[in-house]
Amino acid sequence: MSIKLRNTVAHNFATALPVAKSAARNLVAWAAENAPIMGRAAVRRRNRVVIGPYARSRSLLSTLIWLVAVPAGLVLCLFYGFFFGMTAPYLIVPAVIPIALMAGFIIWALPDQRTAPTFPIEILTAAYFISKVVWPGYLALTLPGLPWISLVRIIGLPLAIFFLISLSVSREFRRYTYESVTSIKLLSIFVVGFSVIQILTIVVSKSPLGSAQSVFDQNINFTMFYFIGCLLFRSENTAKNYLKLFCILSVFIIALTMLENQKQYVIWANHIPDILHPPSPTLANTLKPSFRAYTNVYRAKATFLTPLSLAEFISLLTPFFLYFGLHNKKVILRFFCFAMVPMTFIAARMTDSRLGVVAVFVSVLMYGLLWTYARWRASPRDLFAAATVYAYPVVFLAAVGVILTSTRLNAMVFGGGAQSSSTEARATQLGMAAAGFWRQPWGHGAGQSGQTMGFADASAITIDNYFISVQLDYGLFGIIFWYGMFLIGIITALFHCLLDRYAERHEARLLVPLAVSLTAFLIVKWVHGQDENHSIYFLMLGMISGLVYRLRHNAPAVRDPETAI
Repeated sequence: MSIKLRNTVAHNFATALPVAKSAARNLVAWAAENAPIMGRAAVRRRNRVVIGPYARSRSLLSTLIWLVAVPAGLVLCLFYGFFFGMTAPYLIVPAVIPIALMAGFIIWALPDQRTAPTFPIEILTAAYFISKVVWPGYLALTLPGLPWISLVRIIGLPLAIFFLISLSVSREFRRYTYESVTSIKLLSIFVVGFSVIQILTIVVSKSPLGSAQSVFDQNINFTMFYFIGCLLFRSENTAKNYLKLFCILSVFIIALTMLENQKQYVIWANHIPDILHPPSPTLANTLKPSFRAYTNVYRAKATFLTPLSLAEFISLLTPFFLYFGLHNKKVILRFFCFAMVPMTFIAARMTDSRLGVVAVFVSVLMYGLLWTYARWRASPRDLFAAATVYAYPVVFLAAVGVILTSTRLNAMVFGGGAQSSSTEARATQLGMAAAGFWRQPWGHGAGQSGQTMGFADASAITIDNYFISVQLDYGLFGIIFWYGMFLIGIITALFHCLLDRYAERHEARLLVPLAVSLTAFLIVKWVHGQDENHSIYFLMLGMISGLVYRLRHNAPAVRDPETAI
């Protein structure tokens, strides 16, 4: 190599060496800052991608936890997918539980917003109760491994999601709901306490998965509507509109009952597509024409599972027809509402159920007493109201005397020879339930009352007393909390509707039919063990809380002489 070439190479090397050293130094510095997954450099790197005013830090312990948690989560997902692939479609419900828990965490972590999505709650609540009454609950999509996908479930689940999202994202929504719920603190404690008891009894159930599903359904279909009622019915107009909706729906059901009674079979029984026809012996019994033994009297069902549920629904709306008949300015509507009272009695008789007759009698007698007393307190100089109040004990005793002395009315209320088998069956079930209760007084778990009484798993279990279901499923504390919340609602409604300072308030007048309907409901549950209509009565409890809040916090309303009590 020539001297000139050697000098050139040495010069280039001397020139490139600092550049290479600088590049290597920068590369090492970049690697030292970005390569580590723990330590100060890692913390600084992660902090740079966090927008202020937030801050993020990582300790050595948290980094190690993440290093273990991520691979463990991947392995868990692998086993989860393997389990789903091996058991689907027979065990889809357990596989959905982790997804539901993740959805709950996502809803809980949603950021706060100024407004909550309350409009879907209002629309879906009305749609739920329309579908609950108009659409038969036993007509549902049946897919392998899944529970019946009924219309109320299709509406109820999105409703629950929107309600939880509203609670999560809006502080104002939470405050508004809390104020309404705690307007009757003892009632809210009993409602929440009963839900807690339901969840705790899952642990002692012989079928935890079945009990868990029952508790989930009941909290969606019952308890949730108490909270939604507290939210919606702080508006008097909304409360009236819902009561009008129930009355309109009952007119449809009464007309359908009369048509079915004329044909003496369920009208759509032979027109159900296979996809809406679950293969269930209970459904087969529901669609089969029902006749009373010994008398061969047809018992209408309309859109309900049993004649008893139909009788319960139409008869317990009697107080609301009386309310709108007495507090409506239009004469035609007053006449129509009063005419619907005997129509409810006739429709109840078409079910051949004593509970419907009892509910109508209790509603008319109790509403008449409360209405005249409230009218007298609002207008002390009203001689008609005062005379009616003082004469009411005589009227009540006369009504009882007529029922006891009239063979026909006595048979309607207390039953005759045709109903003796039902009476004996209820007495037998009470004895069987007592033995099961003392065996495990803390409850056997939701939906376990039939098996506890000795019915076979595959049999169509019919319990004729809801007290039996509560005491066996949820134990002593379940009885206290379930009956306690309805008694608290009734007593609170009666207290506020009869107070002098609320005598001229429209909200107080609305409390009268609510108290009457819930009282008749508790009486009916002693001879009716199904919960098909319970969502309506939990909504009424929420309505009482909302109206009581208005009474306590809003200025007195201006008296309307045309509609005053």
